Amino acid sequence: MPFTVRGMSAYAKAAACSIFAVALLGSAASAEDKSVPSAGFKAAQDAYAIAWQQQPLAFTAAKFIALPAESYGAYTALETAEFQSGDPLTVYAEPVGFSYKEVSGTYAIDLSVDFELRNTTGQVLASQDGFTALHSASFNQIREYQTSLSFNLTGLQAGEYVLKVQFNDENSEKSGSFELPFSMKDAPLQN
Repeated sequence: MPFTVRGMSAYAKAAACSIFAVALLGSAASAEDKSVPSAGFKAAQDAYAIAWQQQPLAFTAAKFIALPAESYGAYTALETAEFQSGDPLTVYAEPVGFSYKEVSGTYAIDLSVDFELRNTTGQVLASQDGFTALHSASFNQIREYQTSLSFNLTGLQAGEYVLKVQFNDENSEKSGSFELPFSMKDAPLQN
């Protein structure tokens, strides 16, 4: 069919409308036909949620890293836990088993962090309760949660130390901790 000076002919307009209608009906049909999780997958999710609630506050990862993590599991691990005087200590942690507080249709995660620095004989050299507070809220119960903590422990002499980090769940009575041994080296002499 030829085009008219003002636009398409009636046949071309009808064909364009029918293609548009098929496209709309096709997207509506695909919305109805979208894949949904299987009953087995849903049962596994429900079992995981129950196991999560029963799990004490623990950590799937806790280690020194080079820089703060970009996201869950995206970090640069250190080959050794050796630092020079004045270097910040950056710790990556993945807590699990924390509780959620439901607020206006969202699920809030609220954790406070304490730390303790000890020498190899167990003497506490520094500590701080409430070192930092972590908060996150989502419409979903987040299970892949991570944080990077930075400790600026200036004035430490060369030697062996242990950093104990404790997480406290503000939405339950749970708490969990980990210890990371490290060594502090003297800074190289400058010429």
